[in-house]
Amino acid sequence: MSLHGRLAALGLLVWALTAEAAPKITVAPITGDKRSQVQSQISAALCRTYTCVPSSRVFTKKKPDWKKIQSAQVQGLLVGGVAKAKSGKGKEVQLSWLNKPGKAAQSWSFPLTQAGKLTSSSLQTLGTDVGNLASAGPLLEAGVGAVGAVAAGTMSTTPPTTTPGALAPGVSTTAPLEPLPLPVTPTPPPPGEKTLADTPVAVDAGANQGLEAPRHQWRFAVELGADFLNRDLSYGNNTSLKPYSVGLFIAPHARLELFPLAFFSDGFFAGIGLFGDYAFSVGLKSSNGSLDNKGTSYSRWQAGLEWRMRFAKDSDFAIVPFYAYSKYKFLTDGDPQGVGFANLPQYSIWGHKFGLRVDIPVVGGFWIIVGGDYLLWKTTALAVQDSSGVSSSSYSGKSSGFEAELGFHIQLVGPLSLRIFGSYSSTSFTFDENPPAGSATDRYLGGRAMLRLQF
Repeated sequence: MSLHGRLAALGLLVWALTAEAAPKITVAPITGDKRSQVQSQISAALCRTYTCVPSSRVFTKKKPDWKKIQSAQVQGLLVGGVAKAKSGKGKEVQLSWLNKPGKAAQSWSFPLTQAGKLTSSSLQTLGTDVGNLASAGPLLEAGVGAVGAVAAGTMSTTPPTTTPGALAPGVSTTAPLEPLPLPVTPTPPPPGEKTLADTPVAVDAGANQGLEAPRHQWRFAVELGADFLNRDLSYGNNTSLKPYSVGLFIAPHARLELFPLAFFSDGFFAGIGLFGDYAFSVGLKSSNGSLDNKGTSYSRWQAGLEWRMRFAKDSDFAIVPFYAYSKYKFLTDGDPQGVGFANLPQYSIWGHKFGLRVDIPVVGGFWIIVGGDYLLWKTTALAVQDSSGVSSSSYSGKSSGFEAELGFHIQLVGPLSLRIFGSYSSTSFTFDENPPAGSATDRYLGGRAMLRLQF
């Protein structure tokens, strides 16, 4: 064969070898990986670089079949399972590399995050070590073929023995062939960072042990802000009582949340907690259309129990039923029995609140919050002064109310966020026939802005 023919044949061989150069591996199903999160992470990281052969092609009755493995030219198997961490905290995935019957060539133990996933550093370490193992497996030593040798970058540099005159004059018979590179060079670990090749069974060499994974249930939270409210008190079938309205007033507002179980877990029951909040007016005055201004006080506080039920462990989406003991006051003289405006009811009532809220994460630290509740007021009488402003009578009856709000949670930095709500509430008081009165409707329309620290 002429020199040109030999070079053309060599070029075709090199092209064919390069096309098949990616080492073949098998990632076996990870036991204990209920949602296949770890399996998906490992497959996504390794199968971009190597040719992944399905385990069904190299296993027989759920066991590695080495005849099939050699026939498929698979360089090794990655097997393992998820189990409780040896440290007693959380879970870990234990992996082994098999390239011949018997003892594993290398083993790893990687801690999982609270979301049940591998860290990016663990995946990088695993990819680097698998690259080294797949390039030097015993199947290559047994002579899988030139394809495996090219994949490992170890093609022999010793020229074949030829008879004199087999090559054209001037062509060297001792010139070494350049070894072909790996198709993808594994990313080396950062300087100074040990790989799990150095520590076969240990914690993740690249994991930051001081960094806690994101929690989806906070332990406690504090909010400080203000309510911006409009009040309108009106009546039905009644002309003897005085209506009341105020365009806008501001009430400082504070809220506290505590979730004791969240100190021990981040699971379904970690969302059971206690809460309390308090709002009160500052410098509020009322006028009867004259210079007769009277000091006025507004306050509303509640304390109760809520349960942030999260049905997806790795999501902040939550349905939150809650109960609270609630008390509400709006007094034009600071005391229901004091001197106020004639024929104006003095509200000082308490009752039980039953509600439901939904936390809807949209993207990143931005949520939509929708809530509503029903109020069963237990107070059965309102104090109403006569025209002299001295004596008063009680209008008895029964009352109930409802509240609704729509808000947004905006993450600012670290544990600090901003919550903005629009709100509406209405309390209905139906009076008894003695004295004849009818009904009263007490409405509030406004909003709330709160800075929130959440840990």
